[in-house]
Order: sequence, then C-alpha cells, then structure tokens
Amino acid sequence: MHDYRIRFSAVDPEPLATDAAARLVLALEDMPGPERIGEAVQDDDARCVDAEFVIRVQHGMADAARDGSRLAKEGLKAANMPDATLVQMHVFRESEPET
Repeated sequence: MHDYRIRFSAVDPEPLATDAAARLVLALEDMPGPERIGEAVQDDDARCVDAEFVIRVQHGMADAARDGSRLAKEGLKAANMPDATLVQMHVFRESEPET
C-alpha cells in the first residue's frame, strides 16, 4: 500500500459561501477514504477553493489519481458546491510500500 497526498483546486460558478473552505474540510473528514485532511483555503474573488488530503491505495499513482478525483468531487458536493469544477490536481506519493 502507498500513501498519496492529493492537492486540488476547484472553481465554482457561484460565489463562495464565507465558510466554503471550512465546510469542505468537514465534508472530507466525514467521508470514508481520506486518511488525513490538510487545511483548505478559499479565494472569494476567484471563486476558488484549494484543499488537500491523503489516501492509501493498493496499486499506484493512476489509482490514486482516480480515487483522489472522485473523493474531491464528492467532498465538493457534500460541502454544497455541486457545480464546482476541478481545475487542478496534484498527486504525490508519500510513503514506500508496506512489506
């Protein structure tokens, strides 16, 4: 198993709520899958939110990218930003495989 850090940015067509970043963190914390949640920040003028989390996957980066994208979109929906579009995602391997 490998741990991967997923960092993503999403843009919402609607103005962000004042607590959008905090709601995104809470949504990710309540979801199965993320091992650790980093902080999230928002740029109200750009209608953009940035967040990060760590997931554990069996096979590699392609699985981490697929699962990370799905979790990011689900987190946005749960944080009441269902129309937000992922505009950037970075996937970083954090750990060596467990033996």
